[in-house]
Amino acid sequence: MIWDKFSKKEKIGLTFALVIFAIAMFDQMLVSPVRRWFNGINQQIRISEKQLGGDLRNINQKQFISEEYEQYLPYIRRSGSDEEEVAKILGEIEALARKSSVYLVDMKPRKPRDVEFYKEYTVEIEAEGYMESLMSFIYQLNTSSQLLRIETLRLNLSKGDSKVLSASMLITKVLIL
Repeated sequence: MIWDKFSKKEKIGLTFALVIFAIAMFDQMLVSPVRRWFNGINQQIRISEKQLGGDLRNINQKQFISEEYEQYLPYIRRSGSDEEEVAKILGEIEALARKSSVYLVDMKPRKPRDVEFYKEYTVEIEAEGYMESLMSFIYQLNTSSQLLRIETLRLNLSKGDSKVLSASMLITKVLIL
């Protein structure tokens, strides 16, 4: 046979080479794929642990978030139809104008606008009054319980009396759908 023709040194060298080759093949065929599989699983575990940590933080803060949400819920949730909401806004504006001694010349509600997850109600008003009265009215609008905001404001002197100002305002209110 061929094996018998080799010298003792060649046999040892060939045996050593075959053993190294067998180990390399064993590594490539079995060990490396299993190692890659375990590394992939470990990576998935690390990713899942990070996601779980974030989820646990959210669960731990659930009570706090719920309390905060309940605190602001009356300000941002609809209590009726669009017409009822517009009527509430107009009523609030009229009450604040009376309280501030501001004369409302005109109020024009606009059609409510749906924007993704909220609805925006807009009212355009024309008002007249003294500077102090208008400033008080603007302050009360911005601090009202209905969370009204003045988007645009124009002030002009009235034609007849130089102490009376006329104001044009665009007032908005946002409610979550």
